[in-house]
Amino acid sequence: MVYSMTGFGKAEHTFEGTTLRVEIRSLNSRYLDLTFRAPRNLLLKENEVKETVKKKIERGKVTLTLTVHTSDESLTAFQMDQTLINQYAHMLRKAAQEAGLDGPVTLDHVFHFEDVFLSNATSEINEDLWAHVLKTIQAALEDLNQMRAAEGKAIAKDLLDRLRLIENRLDSVAKSAEQAVPLELERLRERLQKLLDKTEMDPQRLNMEVTMLADKVDITEELVRFKSHNKLFTDLITGSTLQVGRRLNFLTQEMGREANTMGSKSSQSEIIHEVVSIKEELEKLREQIQNIE
Repeated sequence: MVYSMTGFGKAEHTFEGTTLRVEIRSLNSRYLDLTFRAPRNLLLKENEVKETVKKKIERGKVTLTLTVHTSDESLTAFQMDQTLINQYAHMLRKAAQEAGLDGPVTLDHVFHFEDVFLSNATSEINEDLWAHVLKTIQAALEDLNQMRAAEGKAIAKDLLDRLRLIENRLDSVAKSAEQAVPLELERLRERLQKLLDKTEMDPQRLNMEVTMLADKVDITEELVRFKSHNKLFTDLITGSTLQVGRRLNFLTQEMGREANTMGSKSSQSEIIHEVVSIKEELEKLREQIQNIE
């Protein structure tokens, strides 16, 4: 089964006056690369988030953003030290009065003192909240995978269409190769005969040498292996196996090797032209496979 590495998913969950929103974006990457954005006090759970994501995604550049909207101050990233705010306000009013300055003291003046904010980053994480967070992350992952599966379906169709083109060209190569081997035998025989016109040679030995040289231009084995790779490629795309991108990439490399060998063995222009077309389609396969998990 084919999953695209690119996609977007989101989920929202509300409980007891708290709303959790999770957005997940994924892009192409050789490995799983997770960026977790969340209120500072929840960043301590990044490893657990990564383990949750790994159950659904094997590779890709994933950005997971968690936002928390709540009326519960214990769940927010920062709190304000009200006692310190009162002290700063009193100090500012007194300073203004002694300096003979007019105008009220506002929160803008007080907020210049950064220590009025208290971070919850080191406070103990509310496990009930975290259970809801994990539930929301899992829902967002499901939404993401629905999109990735839909895009993967479109990619799979394109891959299979290109594979059929390659199969048709391989059939053409096979037909040309059937005619090519006898021609190559005759050409080799003529070349050897010209070289040996001035030298006597056992006819049986000559036939043996010609046959050995003809074996070197026979591409039957390459065709058989190529078609075997194509079958496995199709099975991976249409089967239930997940995360097939790496295996498909390996298969296209093997197909490329077979195509190169066929091209180097053949002297028939028809075969060479078909091999060039096959290699062009293989390059397009490789480009598409880079989008597959």
